[in-house]
Amino acid sequence: MTEEERWFDRCEKLYPKLAYGRPCAVCASKYLMTQATEVHHIQPRIHKALRFHYLNLMPLCHYHHQLITDKKLDEPITTEHREWLQKMANKDFKGMLIAKGMTKAEYYEAQYRKLKELVLI
Repeated sequence: MTEEERWFDRCEKLYPKLAYGRPCAVCASKYLMTQATEVHHIQPRIHKALRFHYLNLMPLCHYHHQLITDKKLDEPITTEHREWLQKMANKDFKGMLIAKGMTKAEYYEAQYRKLKELVLI
C-alpha cells in the first residue's frame, strides 16, 4: 500500500465520525435538535479536491440525507458556499496539487489532520 493510499484510507475511515455528537444540519436550521447519523458530501465524492474537505461535508440524520440524495431537498448552505464548492469541483485536482506544491499523499494527510481536529470524540 502506498503512502497516498494509507492517507486516503485514514480519511475514508475518519470523515463519518463528523456526525458523532452533532445535530442534523437540516433539523438545526429548523431549530430542531435531531442527532446526525450520517455525513453527506455536498459535491459528490468523485471530486477529489473536495472528497474529504470539511466544507463539503455535512452531518445529517438519515431522513434528511435521503431527501437530499433524492434531490427532494436542498442543503441548508449559503449561495456563496455553494458557489465556492462548485468552483472547487471544477478545478483540476492534479493542477491544484501542482499549484500548491503538494503530492496526493500530502494533500490527503492535510485533509486527515483537519478532519481529526473537527471530530468530537
